[in-house]
Amino acid sequence: MLKTISLNLLITILILLFFELFLRLFNIVELQGYDKDSFYKEGNITLHKPNFVSKVMGKKLKTDENGFRIPLSEYVFQSNLESILILGDSVSYGVSVDENKTFVGLLRKKINKNLFNASVTGHTLKNYSYLIKRYKNTLSSFEEAVIFLCLNDIMVNEGVVKKENFKKISHRENENLLIKLLRNDVILKVNLFLREKSTLFNLVKGIGTKTVERYYNYITPYYDNKVYLEEYKNDITDILIFSKKNKIGVKFVLMPYKYQLKNNCDKKIMKPQNEIKKIFKSLNFELFDLSQDFCESSFKNDLILNFDPMHLSEKGHKFVSNLIIEKEIIK
Repeated sequence: MLKTISLNLLITILILLFFELFLRLFNIVELQGYDKDSFYKEGNITLHKPNFVSKVMGKKLKTDENGFRIPLSEYVFQSNLESILILGDSVSYGVSVDENKTFVGLLRKKINKNLFNASVTGHTLKNYSYLIKRYKNTLSSFEEAVIFLCLNDIMVNEGVVKKENFKKISHRENENLLIKLLRNDVILKVNLFLREKSTLFNLVKGIGTKTVERYYNYITPYYDNKVYLEEYKNDITDILIFSKKNKIGVKFVLMPYKYQLKNNCDKKIMKPQNEIKKIFKSLNFELFDLSQDFCESSFKNDLILNFDPMHLSEKGHKFVSNLIIEKEIIK
């Protein structure tokens, strides 16, 4: 009996190891998680530590003296070049993709300008309003700023993936049992550990909790809320006023969610983009909404990582870098 159990256990472990290696070999699912030591707090703002090497979602990354993501090889910004500040969250930071294959890294090869990638995982619109002022005071060496917007930028609180931020997420009546279990303290610790170590776990979790759909459904109610929409408009206005006063050429670029692409960008699920465009129209300011470009792409389902709600794949980063050049967002 004991021999049979041991044999079955060994076979099960070998099968799990096989699938784990298979998923990693063919890059089907990415590791998740963040090195908590790579962050620090400045007031209520989370920033990347300067001159730090760490791993994010399975990829090694490096920051310079300002905490900006830079290539792993020896790299220095050129003082004789014009500089552009890049603000955004984990999408423009380029998690799960090597720096030289992110759209910022690809643009470095095409544009003879310094690109300061100050994006930070979990940042929202309110953070960008603070940071453009901070960096203008501390750096004062950039003439342009490009802010990459995601649908979750409407949220007030940062979304950096830490235990305390998981627990901040409000409970909903329509949450399934698995989602509720994930909020249990013990299970939460196991969840945070496995998402950093196992692609198989992330695959099962992605399918079982319908990650792509869940993230979209979580964020859309914010765009029905007039208070959040008004706050969104106020933050955009604050950035525009500051940029104009300090002669910063600022541009905003909006990215879609994978759920929208998987559903062929049906009009019913594009309300967040429509509300954001209304805000920019009311402010008489141009918004570069890339959603339609994504929707019309013949390989739209490959532009965002598998089982991921919004993070770009290598193909997605290349696609965005080409759009930025074509639309002259950055010249």
